[in-house]
Amino acid sequence: MLGILDRWLGRLEFTTAVIGGVTILVLMFLITAEVLSRKLFNIPIRGQVDFTSLSMVTFSLLCISHCYRQAGHIRMDMLQKMTSGRFSWATQIFATCAGLLLITAILPGTWTHFLRAWSLGDTTIGIGLPTWPSKLAAPIGLGILWLRLTLELWVYGRLIWNPDLDPIGVPAAPPPTDHMDA
Repeated sequence: MLGILDRWLGRLEFTTAVIGGVTILVLMFLITAEVLSRKLFNIPIRGQVDFTSLSMVTFSLLCISHCYRQAGHIRMDMLQKMTSGRFSWATQIFATCAGLLLITAILPGTWTHFLRAWSLGDTTIGIGLPTWPSKLAAPIGLGILWLRLTLELWVYGRLIWNPDLDPIGVPAAPPPTDHMDA
């Protein structure tokens, strides 16, 4: 059951990470075109700043759960590396609970912020782009992270019960030597 949930959530995380990656690619082309247009023809692209500010939320928050699952973020796991067995899994539960409480506290506010932008028809100052799509990225990205952390709690609880089971669906940081140059 855990493996199925992890695979399903992994596909969702990968999909949102691809959306975030495409957003970065489009933004890169837009900024390059704007710089060239401004430098060569003295004609800036209107709304480039609006596009940039709206897309930053999209590519950062839609990718957050995928990055977390791949252990691609900065981890402060010295305590977990010094321990083993049930105590190690207990420290993981503590850290995951702290993250889950924070996300649970933030999530309703992001949804309210999106609804406010949607209902008021909020737009950017420059060229009047609607802000609600980027504001929707926050509750979607954080909601997926909430699901990932909840699944982790289940896995860590299971591992405390029986430390011999496989740790399914938890971030496993690669060894630091994997990224060293020879």
